[in-house]
Amino acid sequence: MTETVPEQLGNGTRAEAVIPDGEAETLRRAGRKWAATRQIVSDELPGIDPDLEKVETRGSQRDRYVRIVRARSQGFERLAPGWLQATRRASAPTGRFASARSRIRAALIGKPMTTRQFVHERLTKLKALAVLSSDPLSSVAYATEQTLVILAGAGVLALNASLPIMVAIALLLIAVVVSYRQTIKAYPKGGGSYIVAKDNLGDRMGLIAAGALMVDYVLTVAVSVASGKDFIGAAIPWVADHPVITCVSMIGLILLGNLRGIRESASIFAAPTYIFVASIMVMLAVAFVRIATHSVLPVHISDGVPAFKPPEWRNARITLMVMGAISVTMFVGITVATHIIGLHPFPNAQPPIIVQLAGAAFGGGSFGAYVVTAATAGILVLAANTAFSDFPRLLFFLARDHYAPHQFGHLGDRLAFSNGIIVLGVLAAVLVVVFGGVVDKLIPLYTIGVFLAFTLSQSGMVVRWLRRREAGWRRGLLINSLGALCTGVVFVIVASVKFFEGAFVVVGIVPMLILLSLAVHRHYAEVELNRVIETPTSPDDVRLTCIVPIADLNDVALQSLAMARTLSGTVIAVHVCDDDDHMAQLRAKWKIWGDHVPLIIIESPYRTFVRPLLAYIDAIDRQRSDDTLVVVLPELVATRWWHHLLHNQAALRLKAALLFRPGTVVMDVPHHLAHIRRARPRRRLRDDIDAL
Repeated sequence: MTETVPEQLGNGTRAEAVIPDGEAETLRRAGRKWAATRQIVSDELPGIDPDLEKVETRGSQRDRYVRIVRARSQGFERLAPGWLQATRRASAPTGRFASARSRIRAALIGKPMTTRQFVHERLTKLKALAVLSSDPLSSVAYATEQTLVILAGAGVLALNASLPIMVAIALLLIAVVVSYRQTIKAYPKGGGSYIVAKDNLGDRMGLIAAGALMVDYVLTVAVSVASGKDFIGAAIPWVADHPVITCVSMIGLILLGNLRGIRESASIFAAPTYIFVASIMVMLAVAFVRIATHSVLPVHISDGVPAFKPPEWRNARITLMVMGAISVTMFVGITVATHIIGLHPFPNAQPPIIVQLAGAAFGGGSFGAYVVTAATAGILVLAANTAFSDFPRLLFFLARDHYAPHQFGHLGDRLAFSNGIIVLGVLAAVLVVVFGGVVDKLIPLYTIGVFLAFTLSQSGMVVRWLRRREAGWRRGLLINSLGALCTGVVFVIVASVKFFEGAFVVVGIVPMLILLSLAVHRHYAEVELNRVIETPTSPDDVRLTCIVPIADLNDVALQSLAMARTLSGTVIAVHVCDDDDHMAQLRAKWKIWGDHVPLIIIESPYRTFVRPLLAYIDAIDRQRSDDTLVVVLPELVATRWWHHLLHNQAALRLKAALLFRPGTVVMDVPHHLAHIRRARPRRRLRDDIDAL
């Protein structure tokens, strides 16, 4: 059961806060205990306005005036009573180094955006087609070639099987597109393979789908940049000679573009996608005209749904159908034209099939051939952008369900899931380095994850139709059953045939990712269930015993002792030392001061500080087991990095040790160095003359 509480938000809108009944009752009990406390605390804060709207009287007796200090002048916007919004001024970093880093960051990825701008980061169908379809559209650039490479291994006669295989692949793509139309309608707010499998097949199946998708996204980036490198290498020999450096550099540029936000990355990457589609369509039209007129030129070769604008599900379905139609058309056209002309792959993919076909259509070395080559290279590199959009969002869903670190659920400065973007870029770069940026080594790993995720997603939809029996469920059941069957068969065939060619890596990584996700989930569950309260929650039950470690009796120690005395009447000063003269001098100072607080000197013949102090704190804790121990630490705050090297950092080491001690509160009383501007002597010519 839950309790709904209406709330007025700071922006003027109303919202309903849903609070579980158990949590609401716990809060009410705590409130009653606070109301009955002996210490009557007024709600009024004399001299303080929490809303930062303060009226001050300034000036002398004769020239007195009233000054109103607004929240805005202090870096906040007052939205409603008790509701402030931090402005950019309050959020801006301070300090020379932090400010410089912020300026560099803004120059690279743009200025930070407010959370309320997130709705404006949604994509139109035109931009979404460019961002989300670059991966499937780019696959037509190497799909025909990879098919011919496999067939060529069986002999020249096997190349004639390219057309039947083309038909099978086209039908498979159509089945997947039609099946996913059903998924988009059933999950209008976003229904990737993880969510669909988790919702219908259980958490474990959802994690299997998530693990397969994560592997697929990393491989998508690696395969895309490696394929793009081959096309660029056809024109620039240096790229072909340095594949790893080229691929890692391209990954870095795409990563940087995605850190700028999904809408801006869509604006950057939209043009290459549409140029690629247009150039391929023109190339196919010219090629088929030349085939029909027997004038083929000789080949000479020279050296994610939540991101949509509303209504999300309808726009996503339209984009999916357009993407599928374009992909099937281009793949079938390229394969048929390649078969008729008689093109075949060369060793090391140089020149690629697309480049050969462009040469046959426009002429080798022609402007049209260069456009096709450049557009194909661009779409292959930018195909990684789909993964950079979907991988961080998948990690967001996993973090929301406590299967991934919660840091992956946080938006970055540009309203993108920056942590997921960076992780994807790093993993893809590592994969490129390990496999040397060679497409043929990466392709066997590529299809395993995606078809496993497809199969689980479509199987989940089958279970959903059978369980809910919603309107049109029979038609949906048939479509998704066919999709699950097709993708499942492909997954089994590829996993078995390519197992020893590298597929075993994916088969091994996915279970590891599942175990890691379960471990993360188990940790968050333990934190939620085993969180204990180590100090009282009611003011009446709080009794403090303060222990103040001191090095000497000076202003630093006195301010810490004064702070401790305001907290409790039970204050003990502790000094750990191995110097007899210093201990005697401290006792003498203490008597002169007046012995206002008990002083305990712990002589440490083994010259250790932290361990004897911790042992003493344990002993006091045993005497006052019902009290809350507060260790008040005076600490020097270093103003330069090298200051840390000149001090023993005793307070820092003690804080680190006390952090793991249950029921102990550590209160830090910092003291800073006064900044004294040193006057530099100025030499004047007259002084030098006088000196002579």
